[in-house]
Amino acid sequence: MDLEALRDRVFAHPDNAAVLAWLEAQPSDPLKPGTNGYGYDEGAGAFFWEWGRRVPEDAKFDLSYHHLMIHPVAARIFAFQHGRFTFVLRRDWERAGKVPDEDARVGYTLDSSVDFSDLGDPWCLLNGKVDEGDEEDELLWAWELAGRDP
Repeated sequence: MDLEALRDRVFAHPDNAAVLAWLEAQPSDPLKPGTNGYGYDEGAGAFFWEWGRRVPEDAKFDLSYHHLMIHPVAARIFAFQHGRFTFVLRRDWERAGKVPDEDARVGYTLDSSVDFSDLGDPWCLLNGKVDEGDEEDELLWAWELAGRDP
């Protein structure tokens, strides 16, 4: 996989603009295959290898020091980690059987109180807003949704 070409496509995709701005990511930031957090970030293990274990490996990336899940064909970001234990996903609301909720992006995580309201729909906190035990399904559904045309 050509990581530089994928990074360029990720930055060019309009659906990614709000997340990339939130993360203060730059087009020159290196994109690398996802790691386990370099030994200091326990949350990356849960994000990539526990809850995200059913998501294909070629969708797990590090952009600079940020952990992201990106559909490699569509170049659409569908989940990211902020801090150590705050996870946000582009939720497939229809498949989850829920209606998008204004409070879906505001809550408390092990990191602190968080507010991702600026991201708008379809974004949702993965931890704290998705029913416990459903994280694997939700991330897989988000990957599937990210691969569909808008």
